[in-house]
This record gives sequence, C-alpha cells and structure tokens, in this order.
Amino acid sequence: MIGINRAKAESITVDRLRVEREPLLAELDTSYLRALEAGDDASLIIAEKQALRDITEKPLTGLSLQQLAALTIDLVLDM
Repeated sequence: MIGINRAKAESITVDRLRVEREPLLAELDTSYLRALEAGDDASLIIAEKQALRDITEKPLTGLSLQQLAALTIDLVLDM
C-alpha cells in the first residue's frame, strides 16, 4: 500500500507557490520603484506585495490532496 505524507504534500505545495509568486513580486518591485520615482502613492503596491508574501502562511490543513495539487496563488489570495 502506498501512503501519502500529508506534511510533505503541504510543503511541496508551499514551495510551488513560492516559485509561482517570484515573477509577480519582481513585477511589483518594478512598479513600486516607478511609483517612488514618479512621486505616486505606492500603498496599493505595498499591500499587494504583502498579500503575496503572506500566501505561504495560510493554513492548508483543511484542503484535500486534490485541492492542494490544484491550488494557485489566486485561490490562496481568495481564501
């Protein structure tokens, strides 16, 4: 019988989400710098960056293994 390690599945999911958010954070970094240079308000950009950082802190224990496999950044942000 093949057993599934729940903790490992959650760890893999979190690692995958970290990889997926890297380009999004890089894009927001660029937007943030442009806003600073232009003297624009960057508070929305800061909030978006923080929301992306917080996705790895969301509890995943209530999700099934199929939900973990299908989890995307957008779904985590909506949790």
